This record gives sequence, C-alpha cells and structure tokens, in this order.
Amino acid sequence: MKNNRDLQERTLAKAVALGLALVMTTSVTLAASRAPRADLVPRGEALVTRDCSGCHAVGRSGASPNPQAPPFRRLHERYEVDALGEALAEGLTVGHGPMPEWTFPPADVSAILAYLKSLQPPDAAKSPATPERAN
Repeated sequence: MKNNRDLQERTLAKAVALGLALVMTTSVTLAASRAPRADLVPRGEALVTRDCSGCHAVGRSGASPNPQAPPFRRLHERYEVDALGEALAEGLTVGHGPMPEWTFPPADVSAILAYLKSLQPPDAAKSPATPERAN
C-alpha cells in the first residue's frame, strides 16, 4: 500500500511540475509574441516614410506636413495601436483631407505596427487610449 501511495505522489508531483513548465512556457511565448521584433522596426519605418510622410510626421519629432494628419508618434493617444492592424490590412481610410486608401500585406502590417509601437512612450502600453474607428 505504501508503494502505491509513493507512486501516486510521484505521479502527482510530475504532473504538477509539467503543468508549471507548460504555464511558464506559454507565458514566455505570449510575452515574446506581443513584443515587436527589432528587425521589423526599420522596415516599418521605411514603409511609413515612403507611403505616409507626405502628410504625417512619421518620426519622433516634427510637425505633419498636413496639419490635419496626426503625427505617428501620437497615434496611441487616438487609437489602440494593435487595433490598427486590421484597418491597415483591409483598407485604411480616415477623415483628414484627401487621404488615399491604403492597404498593406500582412508582413508590412506587422512591420508598421512594430514601428508605431517603437514610437510610443514606455507608459503608453499601460494605459491605452480609448480606441476610435480607424476606417
């Protein structure tokens, strides 16, 4: 009977250890998936410089060439940046001046979002803006 109880306790201990390892692995994986990959940031910067800088300030400083176009470094104040991904993929249209409709393939969307996140102050992720409709 003692051997049976020892076996049950060892089996339970192994199951708990396996469960904890799974939870820790999942947490690390989720955290890594939320953090923008460093190699995406320069690509995103190049894309927005090419396609958006005619109207928007796309860097860390400067005014937008079109006063109605918000600077990208402040988009987090108007939109939840992650929520812009769908609009970028399906067709981004907003109400400032003569903005053309833009659509981007998934790889470009990831790069643009990574770049936009890199412009946010560190505390922006802790208190996201009230999302507005982006399209």
